[in-house]
Amino acid sequence: MLLSQHSSLHRRYSVAEWQQRILPAFELNQFSYYEDSHGRPVAFCNWAFVSLSIRDTLLAAERELIREDWQSGDHIFIPEMIAPYGHARAVVSDLRRRIFLPWKGQRVCTVRGHVHAELGHCVRRVQWFSI
Repeated sequence: MLLSQHSSLHRRYSVAEWQQRILPAFELNQFSYYEDSHGRPVAFCNWAFVSLSIRDTLLAAERELIREDWQSGDHIFIPEMIAPYGHARAVVSDLRRRIFLPWKGQRVCTVRGHVHAELGHCVRRVQWFSI
């Protein structure tokens, strides 16, 4: 929660949204948490292994990720990455090496969001990258 204080998008999440987007990752050990050399949190990332149809539904914003989706297939979907201090590349590099090596070559997706300064609402953008 400390990391979310530094993200205008994550500050807007309700308790129910946090529970939906984070708790399954803890239960399934599908997350990684990063600290600096002084033990301060610097980043968090979680992932779900979803079916192709669920991935397409999530990317189309037809519905949100639910508990049953988290291990429904073999396509990696990143629900949350919070790296407010510029550690996103280091997180992705670590995940490639430590977690996702068996999926090398797979395209991974996430839906990035940011709060539009003038409109005050969340703008979604699908992002793809290779493992």
